[in-house]
Formats: sequence, structure tokens, C-alpha cells
Amino acid sequence: MTLISRSHFDTRRFPERARIRQWSDAATPVWDILSVEDDAFCAVVDLYNGGDLVFGTVGSSAQSTAREMARIAEDGIDYYAFQFYTSGQRRATAHGREVILRKGDLLTVDMTQPIATASTRYSSIDLGIPRRLLAPLLAAPDAHGGRRHEATHSLTGLVRAHLEALYRAAPHMTIAQMESVQGATIALAAAALNGLVTEDQAEQVRTATLLAVKRYIEDWLHDLTLSSVVVARRFSISRATLYRIMEPVGGFASYLRLRRLHRVRGELASLNQRHLSVGEIAETWGFASHSAFTKSFRQCFGVSPRAYRTLVEEARVGETNMDEEHDWSRWLAAMK
Repeated sequence: MTLISRSHFDTRRFPERARIRQWSDAATPVWDILSVEDDAFCAVVDLYNGGDLVFGTVGSSAQSTAREMARIAEDGIDYYAFQFYTSGQRRATAHGREVILRKGDLLTVDMTQPIATASTRYSSIDLGIPRRLLAPLLAAPDAHGGRRHEATHSLTGLVRAHLEALYRAAPHMTIAQMESVQGATIALAAAALNGLVTEDQAEQVRTATLLAVKRYIEDWLHDLTLSSVVVARRFSISRATLYRIMEPVGGFASYLRLRRLHRVRGELASLNQRHLSVGEIAETWGFASHSAFTKSFRQCFGVSPRAYRTLVEEARVGETNMDEEHDWSRWLAAMK
């Protein structure tokens, strides 16, 4: 299996006096760097090339940047950039209007249109989509340069959560897996810019949202306060919408219980957890009733938890690194 490509750039690898020049040289093919913070300047870029899409994280000391008509005419770059700010603040000026981006907000940049920005020290998670793929889905393809989308808007939150899920999964993502989620990613981005979900995009948006919700659940399974209320609030959707999104995987409660059962199974197979009883492991993952847990485990895996642990120990499965196996299981669960 071929993994998607990764590019990591970090100015801290260079002598301090050379960092600004290295950053300017690296960014110049896309942006003009007008000014930077001189004191201990630092910039880190971690991007993945998913074929048609490019996504990842960017962090930098305070700086001012621009794309002007001369550069736009020269480089011919033609894509939309989605920049979600995870810290710091940025001021962007385009089409004669100025917007201020804060934590959680989304800035959309049309790389064919002039824009100037000035930031404090910031970090962001970014997505680049070629115009040829996104513009046909937009009601007004040329109206999105320099726009601010508030963090509290539900569609903005869904795109951000989906992109975060992609980034967390990226180190082990194959080209084929990336291709399978590309359409959903683009449809969700289009919905955010249009401010609505069209009938043609609805299924792909649901797919993208389901991926993000599953990834979030996977990351917070250990938190026994995790609930439909918490997840719905995280994605700025109603619980009714969350329940509809989760229907393909058996519903929210059923899916949450299933994933925790898999975590229990992984720990029953782990040599590192041999000092804990079956009941202690089950309770760690939120199964307070031993009888209900045993019944659920047997229904899911066809054997009681105690019998499963015995089978594992007899077969010395623990020596084949079951923990690693279940890491892959959790990854695949988020990608389906």
C-alpha cells in the first residue's frame, strides 16, 4: 500500500540568523512575505499531498503576507485555500474589505484574487482544493476570496472537524483511502461556502460528517462523560441530526458501546493489562454492570470476556503485539 506524501518544513532546523531567509525562500513561490517578527522567528509547515487535495498544519511567528496581481498573473496558481485558525489572530484585506480571524474562524482565500494579511503568532489547519474541482459546486465561485466564516457556524465546524480527522489519520492514510474521501471532503467544503447543503451534495456531506464524528468518538472513548449532547455540541448540530448521521453504523449509543467493547477486547489481549481483572478493565471503559457487559461482549465476539482472555493467553497472542493490531482497528474504524 502506498501512503500519501508528506512534506515537513521547520525553520528551527536552521541557524537563527538564517531562518527568515529560509522561510521567505520556501514561501515565495506562493506568497510574498512583506515583513516578519525578527525576534527568534519560527515557522513550521506539515502538509500532506492527497493527490488533488493538499492539507495540513501551519504555524508561524507574526508576519505580513500578500498576493498581488503581478504574482497572480505570473504563477497561474488556481485553488481555494481554507485556513482554520487554531491560535493567534490574523487580519485579511481583500476586495476593499477587512476581516479579523480569531481562534476557530475560517478564512477562505481565492488564490486568483489579490489579498493582504497581517498576523500575530498563529497556528492553523489548512486545506487546498483546485478550482476545477470546487468551483462547479459553488453558487458564486468568485465571491469567496478573503471571507471570514465564524467558528460558531455549524457548517464551518463540520469542515474543521472533518479536516482535523483527515490530518490525524494522514500518517497512515493510503492513496486509495484518500481517494475514497476526496469527494465527501469537497462536497462538505462547498456546502460551507454556499451556506447550505444541496440535494446533490447531501450524501457526501453526511459521509464526511460521519467520518469526523467517528474520529472524534474514537479520540474521546476514554472520557466516560462522552455523550450525544457533547458530540452534537462539538459539531454545532442538533442531537436529532447527530442520530440521523449515525444511523448507518447502528446509531450513536450502539456505535459508542461497540467501540468501547473493542477497546476492552484489546486490553484483555494485552500483556500490559494482565494485572487487572476483567471487571476492572470493563469498568474503565464505562461498563458498570458485569452481567450486561458480559452479555454484550458475547453478542459482539461470540465468546465471554473471560474465555476470550484465556484463549489469548493460551495462544500467546499477546506476544504478537495485539495493541498495535487494535491501533490499526481504530484507524480503520474512523475511515469506513
